[in-house]
Amino acid sequence: MSTKIVAVEADKNRHLKYGVNQLIEIEEMLGRSVTELGTSTGIKDLRTIMYVGLRWEDKELNEEKTGDIMDSMIEKHGMDYVSEKLAKAMEKASSKSFPS
Repeated sequence: MSTKIVAVEADKNRHLKYGVNQLIEIEEMLGRSVTELGTSTGIKDLRTIMYVGLRWEDKELNEEKTGDIMDSMIEKHGMDYVSEKLAKAMEKASSKSFPS
């Protein structure tokens, strides 16, 4: 499994993955740089980030279904779990996508 992939337990086992194209898509959808996300990230932002990160594995996924997946994760593990998994996946993507 790629080092950019983070497993998450949701409605089923799923995998977040962010490469350069996914990071650009997040920026386009949110209208700001991914480097600006740390301080002012709302729930809609989290859903967008989750959606882009899961879609590589589930081509039928849409944003509403992603919200349902997040509900499942929150129910099982709490909101901190969602935030931690997204942060870990984004960190892996940034460390692999951009040279130090």
